Amino acid sequence: MRLSSLLSAEGVRGFVRAVAEAGDPEIESLAYDSRQAGTGSLFFAIQGFRSDGHLYLDQALERGAVAVASERPAPDDCASAWIQVSRIRRFMASVADHFFGHPSARLRLVGITGTNGKTTTAFLVHSILSQGEPSLVMGTLGARLDGRNWASERTTPESVDIQAILSQAVEAGCGRGVMEVSSHSLALNRVYGCRFPVAVFTNLTRDHLDFHHTRENYLRSKRLLFRSDYNPGLAWSVINHDDPASRRLDPEGEAVTFGMTREAQVRPLTRKTTVDGTRLELKCRDRRLALSSPLVGDHNLYNIMAAVAACHALGVPDRQICAGISGLDRVPGRFEKVEVDGDYTVVVDYAHTPDALENVLRLARGLTSNRVLCVFGCGGDRDASKRPRMGEIATRQSDWTILTTDNPRSEDPEAILRQIRSGIPPERDNFETVADRKEAIGRVVKLAAAGDLVLVAGKGQETYQEIQGIRIPFDDREVVRDSACLD
Repeated sequence: MRLSSLLSAEGVRGFVRAVAEAGDPEIESLAYDSRQAGTGSLFFAIQGFRSDGHLYLDQALERGAVAVASERPAPDDCASAWIQVSRIRRFMASVADHFFGHPSARLRLVGITGTNGKTTTAFLVHSILSQGEPSLVMGTLGARLDGRNWASERTTPESVDIQAILSQAVEAGCGRGVMEVSSHSLALNRVYGCRFPVAVFTNLTRDHLDFHHTRENYLRSKRLLFRSDYNPGLAWSVINHDDPASRRLDPEGEAVTFGMTREAQVRPLTRKTTVDGTRLELKCRDRRLALSSPLVGDHNLYNIMAAVAACHALGVPDRQICAGISGLDRVPGRFEKVEVDGDYTVVVDYAHTPDALENVLRLARGLTSNRVLCVFGCGGDRDASKRPRMGEIATRQSDWTILTTDNPRSEDPEAILRQIRSGIPPERDNFETVADRKEAIGRVVKLAAAGDLVLVAGKGQETYQEIQGIRIPFDDREVVRDSACLD
């Protein structure tokens, strides 16, 4: 595709401020990382939070980039095409959408945003859609379509990567899909212009204030998915009626609400939960659905209702919805049981926010008649204000808590642990600190007695621990198994 054609496309040209001519090169690929650049690339030079793409211009050009997009004017010695633009992240998203042939317009996508529940709800929607035809799922665990997998370091990839994956899905004959849409991706315009006919809001609790700074900014980012000027394909807004933030979401499109109260359009009429799963009857607008699911807990009931409402909005038949809900037996790292040779139970969960930790500990309490033992930590370089609250929750909801590291990243692990301990009331003595996560897990396994439920929280499905910029192989599930064998 010629550069001139790309820049004149509807939705792209409005961001172009000036073009330093250097012919009209053929654009063969898009790159926002100089290491991805190749012959015929258009390179997006973006000033990021930790790095500046302009510092890597020479590398991108040496690798074959033929054009550069930047919010800065062209330097005097520029020898390649230079496009000065406004709002470069929106420009990049629009260019990627056009370059790959508007793939989201040829898919029927469900976009899911919220603090907690995005991954499980996405897996439930994917399970439902996959009953009828191959469908795409994209999120925290990467992207997957009918045996094909794409890894991702983020819940929601960069716009160029998203559009490339969507394009490949279309080429593979996929017609439907679901994507986790993080607040970061919305604020940074990674999904700008992507078409989600169905947008889902799960909930809003305290998280990511290191990035958004205020809860208002956090909500404002979530709200973008429900605005047609950002999400041009919006037709349905599926909203958690029970979450107070939903009152301020002001969604566009036809609204469908889910929740526990009679005012919700999708709500449970009956339900029964055991250790083996959940049986329930849902009122789904003008009909009733009898469902069974291996998933347990009130938080998963909300996830189920969100998935049912979203697929109902897409026009999925009731029989397919029921089959998809019952067909999902687990989500990696979400209250995932780890088989051990013992008469106690160990589960691993991704809970890394105060609300998520409280929900999963309540669930654990309801599933055991004996003690609840908890191991958890808090990640470094993330919202530090939630650490004291999580310490208070863990020690209140557990019989014994072991405080340990999570992914300390660039922070001092001992400083993180001090912040967690600062929220624990002085009179509580039902906890200990074991900074080494492997030792902490081994310790809790040694403490476990018959009938106990052990929760290892915070990292879930992750297979690494990040310390001072280095990712060390570490899987809570494998450490549990090894510790149980040693025990």
